[in-house]
Amino acid sequence: MRAALPLLAALVVLGACGPAQEAETTAGTGPSRRARGDTPPVPPDSTRVTAFSVDPENLNVDKIAMRDGGIRPDGNRDLVFRATVEGPADALYIVTTSDKGEPHYGFRADTISGHEELPSELGSVVDVGRLTVWIAVVEDGKFINTEGGALGNLSPGPHQLKLYVPNTGNLRPGSHLRLYARAPNGGLAKGPVIPY
Repeated sequence: MRAALPLLAALVVLGACGPAQEAETTAGTGPSRRARGDTPPVPPDSTRVTAFSVDPENLNVDKIAMRDGGIRPDGNRDLVFRATVEGPADALYIVTTSDKGEPHYGFRADTISGHEELPSELGSVVDVGRLTVWIAVVEDGKFINTEGGALGNLSPGPHQLKLYVPNTGNLRPGSHLRLYARAPNGGLAKGPVIPY
């Protein structure tokens, strides 16, 4: 009888807690596509990154703060890039890659925030927006990020962009970078690979 008491107590606890519930997820949140077994969507023909380069202002200006959405100087010089993106697009990502363009874990910057995950196609462990630095996006001389640093939506057509990224000190000369644009269906458009 005494041996049956712990077993009875365990059954009562399990019965009170009920069956485990699986978290419901949507594209771009929760487990990565790879963890869910999904295949990545193909970007539409109209979403492209046609140019990406280091801007001459790189490490010579201080326009943004480290915190997502902080459009004010913080005393640190920023990384600065130029890009041409053909929309529609709802997020941008800059990641370190091999010289052949294969993403690998290292430098990461993006226009997502909070608990939204970076796409697994970017070669990362599970990274979320709040754990990466943000990209401040300027078009026609104006910052176009929404509150919190998200991109919002780039309309269809070409966009000449200047990208400011907080300098965390972990991007080294000789690294290779690639800019990705996320299409509204979640697919990624790859830009050219550039040396830093």
